[in-house]
Amino acid sequence: MAFVKRNVRWQPILVVLLVAALLLVALDQRGSGPITAVKRVAREVISPVQNGVNSVFNPVRDLFDGVINYGQLRDRNLDLKRKNEVLQGKLLRERAVGSKVGELEKLLDLPTFEDATGVAARVVGGSPSNFERTVSINKGTSSGIQVGQPVVAGAGLVGKVTAVSRTVSTVTLINSSGFGVGVRLENSNEQGIAEGKSGENQMKLSFLTDVKIVVKKGELTFTSATTDAVFPPDIPVARVVSSQKLAGALEPTVILEPVVNLDDLTYVKVLR
Repeated sequence: MAFVKRNVRWQPILVVLLVAALLLVALDQRGSGPITAVKRVAREVISPVQNGVNSVFNPVRDLFDGVINYGQLRDRNLDLKRKNEVLQGKLLRERAVGSKVGELEKLLDLPTFEDATGVAARVVGGSPSNFERTVSINKGTSSGIQVGQPVVAGAGLVGKVTAVSRTVSTVTLINSSGFGVGVRLENSNEQGIAEGKSGENQMKLSFLTDVKIVVKKGELTFTSATTDAVFPPDIPVARVVSSQKLAGALEPTVILEPVVNLDDLTYVKVLR
């Protein structure tokens, strides 16, 4: 059986298709007519489906974006937190410079605790006890850490090293029960002892050199410059939150709040 090969003339078909395409374009540009109607109907049909798809996949996309950017946001927040603490410490230091001792140190160009050599460390754990408040840091004897060394953060005094191993050290916080640090008052330069209060985050100022002085709310305390002091002088310690003289008491009852947020420590510096 023989097949007959038919010659198809494509030229007329192409001409017809071209004319139809030009006609459709012309109608579409007019913004009316059947083409516009068809487009409108298609849009109305597809739009709810598209919105539904977006409502499903947009949260997934946001989730992946959040996971990818989480590390960068965390590092940026920690960096901003450290810078904020340093600025707070500098502001408090300026208040110390306003006193007589601060003016003398400024004239003599003596170094401040921010300039002191030390070892930066990260807080890796804390004590669950409210009586002996401690934190653990990720540096030890291998980094030159020793028992008794002061520990500071950007804003002021944190505590001191009380136990140390090769890679980890324990820092007892200044508001721990039984902890005491010699301080001076911002306005009068009178000295006393800031002590931790059992089971509380606050401190108490005791053993004032002048029991008749007026201690004002908001007044700052700084480490005192005594010859036997464990801590370098003029490190911001705490702020007065209340002061009252009870009947029959030898000295006013002064309650302090540490200038450093000891419940939210991330990085500290161990002074040498």
